[in-house]
Amino acid sequence: MGTLAEECGKFFEKFYDFGDRDKDCLVRVLNKFCKSGKKDDAFSVYFCFCEIYRVLGTGYDGTKKLLELLADHEYHSGGLLNKHRDHYSHSVYVFALGLAVYAAYEDVRKACGNAAEFLHLWGMTALFHDIGYPFQLAHEQIKRYTSDLWGENVRDNPHVAYVNTDKLLSLGEGLRVAGEEDSVFEDVNDLLAYGVCRRMGYDRRAVRDILAGKVSTARFMDHGYFGAVVLLKEICGQNAEISSGMLDALSAILMHNSFNKYDMPDAVKVSTQNHPYAYLLMLCDDLQNWDRQAFGYTSKKDPLPWDIGLSAKPDALTVTYIFDSYLIDIPGKAEPKENRNVKKLRPAGDAPSEFASEIARYIDTHVAVRSAVAEKKNDKLLHKYTSADNFVNLCDFAKAVHRCYQEECGGASFDELSLEFKLSNIEQAKSYAYKLELINCFYSDRELDYPALKEFTSGTEEEEISEKKDDLGFLAREEHLRWVNEKLEAGWHYGTSYIDPVTQEENRVLRNELKEHRDLIPYDELSLRERKKDELMIRNMIPFLYEQGHCIRIYRYRHGRKPDLEIVGIGHRTITGDTERYKERIKGVLKRYQRDYRVVVRSGFAYGADMLIAECAAELGITMKATLPVGYAKHIESMKSNALRNHVTFDKAEELALRHLLARTVVLKSFVNESDFWADSDRYMAAGCSKVIALWDGDESAADRGCAGRTLRFIESVRERGLKDGTDIHVIKCSRRVPTDDDYSESN
Repeated sequence: MGTLAEECGKFFEKFYDFGDRDKDCLVRVLNKFCKSGKKDDAFSVYFCFCEIYRVLGTGYDGTKKLLELLADHEYHSGGLLNKHRDHYSHSVYVFALGLAVYAAYEDVRKACGNAAEFLHLWGMTALFHDIGYPFQLAHEQIKRYTSDLWGENVRDNPHVAYVNTDKLLSLGEGLRVAGEEDSVFEDVNDLLAYGVCRRMGYDRRAVRDILAGKVSTARFMDHGYFGAVVLLKEICGQNAEISSGMLDALSAILMHNSFNKYDMPDAVKVSTQNHPYAYLLMLCDDLQNWDRQAFGYTSKKDPLPWDIGLSAKPDALTVTYIFDSYLIDIPGKAEPKENRNVKKLRPAGDAPSEFASEIARYIDTHVAVRSAVAEKKNDKLLHKYTSADNFVNLCDFAKAVHRCYQEECGGASFDELSLEFKLSNIEQAKSYAYKLELINCFYSDRELDYPALKEFTSGTEEEEISEKKDDLGFLAREEHLRWVNEKLEAGWHYGTSYIDPVTQEENRVLRNELKEHRDLIPYDELSLRERKKDELMIRNMIPFLYEQGHCIRIYRYRHGRKPDLEIVGIGHRTITGDTERYKERIKGVLKRYQRDYRVVVRSGFAYGADMLIAECAAELGITMKATLPVGYAKHIESMKSNALRNHVTFDKAEELALRHLLARTVVLKSFVNESDFWADSDRYMAAGCSKVIALWDGDESAADRGCAGRTLRFIESVRERGLKDGTDIHVIKCSRRVPTDDDYSESN
């Protein structure tokens, strides 16, 4: 069983070789969204797709209103309804799920065509399939209001219909379908009816009549129809013709909700043969039944699953829906109740689940579609914060961030940047909620009884010791760390070959081509000028948020959030055995503590166990601090020379990996003790830690032989402080190469 990120990733691994930096950005942000499910990561997918494909003739700005109005209307209006769930992030999940299905099944690939065309058309279909929801929301609000007043069973209750739609449905001088010379359409309904009928074989006049009744007389406003109409009008405003593939995308959007299920008499089941894009949209739209924000009153009562596992076999597609718990604790009730969604998704013995049976009623599935359920603690909650990000327009926010940087340092405007650098500004804007949480703050548009910050404090070293906060310095470090992580994820590496060795001038074009940067180093090693850049971005956070509108302010909690917990990672340098198994166990320990603490992993960053534990922390997004026995540059040279003496591979790739791990530390502290290489740094780590993870063979007899290594000495020192084996000291047994006499010159 694979994750959505893994199964979606197979599309790009097997069927689409980009060789294009912009499209590499799309792969990266989609993978990030599949793992996080966060709304701001969904935004990055929309942004990349629209910038790459110029959906309405321009980049994201051309589709901005369509997408952001959907999110705004859902947030503000969804709570007035009995049932309503998020459709903004949902649509990106549908997009990813469709890519996974395409990658898994040859029948789908044959029906949908080559991967490059599919990616474009499926993106249009999936990402925009719910943009007509505001029309349905307005209708449903009055429906809910009148039913509350006079009862749901009163058929004569007033309802909303739409008038003055002639201009909306007109195509002016006509719109042509590319490659079909005789097909010119002057009416939206005519064109959509044609698009449906050429795929499904229905009577065109009958379909035209159904569509005509969807506007002014319907008791149900179909967002699928309005989505197709709105998107078509936006497209025809830029073009005199529409491609055959785009017409398939529009008719799929039209059909996905109610048309083929309830409106069309004697409807034919949708399949990969008759309408592959409508088929894939209806299938994925139904399957995407997890990690959706509930807005409606009753939608909140039974939580949806928070994640899925996918198993794509030749004869079946199985989606395992993962719940935090099958049971719901009800305040005031002694016994919990079973979540109704679990019952709907769980198979009934050998029979398919109610959920899977419902899908098969309307879709002629290419393989058996099955659902299953599982329980697992929701670790996505670890990355959700209080800040009210529904009021922050990330695109405008990113432009403000870049404008501030441009005023200080010069360079191109936001619109002139490459997609990769636009995303960098967006990622910076997205990070503010997380950064504020680290200093026990949040932002909100509401006037609250919490202390409001006008600026971030900046403390001296003496003030820090006296527990006065240096929020500015702390957040500047976090900003550099965010930037380092972003660059490394995008494939950049440390290097200086783009700098002229004589003049020290930078060739930025070469730098960007090589994806190489000299500042991929620890914050403590940065020049003063580079540190000031990070501080500038932090200083401007408060006015940036306020300028976003809605009178957004930054508040500080009166009491702290999660307490800090410092864990030291230590162990043998010459470890052998199953590295992935070791990492799995290390991550298991770290994840347990992440639930209740803000974990900080501190390490001496020797090669071997130190680096392996640091890698685990980095992969989990855990803050790291480095405590080195010597300075940064000398430490790297020391590791190289020590590895050479001990016949351990430490080539340029390993050196670069060490540099990159050190660059991801938020603090780097170093010591100098020529007589005892690790003594001071280890003493410092032992004095401040609360827990230890030791990748160690557990051999304590070395002390009796007078050759105790660094790991054993460290464990003995923390035992003296009162740390307990098993409770505080987590030993992960490992094998190691038998040491030579030289191993103890800088003892491991």
